[in-house]
Amino acid sequence: MSQTIVDTRKMLVERAHALIPMLRDYSPQIDRESHLPQEIVDKLQAEGLLKVLRPEMYGGYQTDMRTFTEVVTEISRGNGSAGWFVSLSNIRDYMISYAFGREALEEIFGTGEDVVLAGNFKPIKCEIKKVDGGYYIEEAQWPFVSGSPHADWLYFGFPLIDENGSVEMAIMVVPRKDVTVLNDWNVMGLRGSGSNSVHVKDVFVPEYRVSLDRLAQKGHYMIEELQEVPLYRTPFVPSLTLSIVGPALGITKAAMDLHMERVQKAGIGNTFYNKMSEAAVTHLQVAQAQLKIDSAELHLHRAVDMLDEYSVKHQKLTMEEGIKIKADFGYVNQLCKEAIDLMTAGAGSVFSYNQNLFQLFYRDFLSMHLHGFITPSSLIETYGRVMCGQEPNTYFV
Repeated sequence: MSQTIVDTRKMLVERAHALIPMLRDYSPQIDRESHLPQEIVDKLQAEGLLKVLRPEMYGGYQTDMRTFTEVVTEISRGNGSAGWFVSLSNIRDYMISYAFGREALEEIFGTGEDVVLAGNFKPIKCEIKKVDGGYYIEEAQWPFVSGSPHADWLYFGFPLIDENGSVEMAIMVVPRKDVTVLNDWNVMGLRGSGSNSVHVKDVFVPEYRVSLDRLAQKGHYMIEELQEVPLYRTPFVPSLTLSIVGPALGITKAAMDLHMERVQKAGIGNTFYNKMSEAAVTHLQVAQAQLKIDSAELHLHRAVDMLDEYSVKHQKLTMEEGIKIKADFGYVNQLCKEAIDLMTAGAGSVFSYNQNLFQLFYRDFLSMHLHGFITPSSLIETYGRVMCGQEPNTYFV
């Protein structure tokens, strides 16, 4: 790893860390209004925190997955929704940068504007047909398009019938003017993530803004300037998994920050303890919670560093290694949940108040924790299957 990346990482992580007080101050408003205020998005852009994985040739920092992970951790420590937004927005820069050719990248990034990307792979409605020069979307809809209210461009996965009658997945990119963002994100947590559904009707998508998933994953469309950049050699599937679990550590650290503040000043009901910090049960809970956080961070950084190391060395992950990395991410999710549950056991009845910031972080974490992409039991079971010589029970490896 070059010193340049290390220096850039330090700068970006410091900028992200400095935003924690501001993000926590805005957290009640974000939760109440169910969206990120534009001033938060503007601040994230001004600090360069939405172009951590963007190519240098398009004004980005072109760093690595460790930098990305540490930035997301710090933003998530300020606010879970903001962390989710930063994580998903950045990973889309990485995806688009090697999944599409020059014409598409120039159209998206070439204006010099600090664009925001959003998207999702799996549609719930999809009527698309091949036409001369591209594809025509008669009508389609995708749920959970995180960041869509702020997006300038959106990518979507969709099924295609090939010349043999088989179904394969493709990815397309469309400008904001061609879509309708629905107001349907009414949820208990990550309320400011902007994970609204997006509806598209009667839209033509030119051929150059469509890539076949099987070819995109092999870097088939990658432009020459990016082919030897380690970042864009980072394995596709583990990187997507990382982006979903990315906010977990930061949210959990935020919960610990808040819990330790309360421990020093609040008593334990129906006991003689005037301060939780005097009670043996508190000592056990906070120590176990902190050790689980530390363990989660070790697993997360070990996996991310392996991704970066392999990318720098131009070394490909084996299937077993990729599945183990995903299991690490699932275990991070599990450890963080166990840590937050230990804190919640000592939170007291004030946890019930909606204005309680600890409760907000808890709800944000739970919404992230339940994402099917990072379900601990599924990822860990798959790892166990492979350890026992069985085939993985998922196609997404």
